[in-house]
Amino acid sequence: MIYVTLTFLAQLLVLQPCFAIPKPDAESPASHHEFNTDNKLYKATLEAFVKTAIPLGEQYGNVLEKVLEDLKAHEEAANYETQIEHLEELVKGAKHLKGDSDDETLRNILKLESDVAGAQEASKKSPNPHLVHDLFEKDGGKEHIEKFHKSVVEFFADFDDSFEEYAKDLSEGEKADHEDFLKWFKEFKEADGFANQFEKFLRFFTFFNPELFKEKRK
Repeated sequence: MIYVTLTFLAQLLVLQPCFAIPKPDAESPASHHEFNTDNKLYKATLEAFVKTAIPLGEQYGNVLEKVLEDLKAHEEAANYETQIEHLEELVKGAKHLKGDSDDETLRNILKLESDVAGAQEASKKSPNPHLVHDLFEKDGGKEHIEKFHKSVVEFFADFDDSFEEYAKDLSEGEKADHEDFLKWFKEFKEADGFANQFEKFLRFFTFFNPELFKEKRK
């Protein structure tokens, strides 16, 4: 995942308190262990993930607006028409993340990736092919990475605790049925480097709502 993507998605994980798995509902306890969007771990993690997405999306959009303004005013602007179009869509998307549900908000976040890639694509026409990246750093992008990295690590620690608590409640049969899920968690914990671990974390959502990533790739 590229630099700008990590900057934005990392911000969405800057949570205040750690999230907690809700107690099972006595009326429908089975739903909390079914691997769908009613699963208690999925719902708690998703709620925590999108909790700060709206205000942080606006902040991210403000940074990108500065990049967009600088790029349009730059003497190389004519060589970055495609990147400018993607930046305009990215700013719009970052400022309008809120959906009618947490699932829709997450879907909106994931849909930004194609515009992120397009905005930061190196220009083949310009002698300064990485101008967008340079402007992003100048307008505060690098500071965002440094500021939020620590908070992401803390979020992962909270997620570890919640996952392990959830796994303890699984029966032996459920553990056997979802061996790939438990294997994924082991790989997530052992992932080398921040970027790799973040990529692994995003796969968590596919176990409960695989359509999210199918839609993102359309």
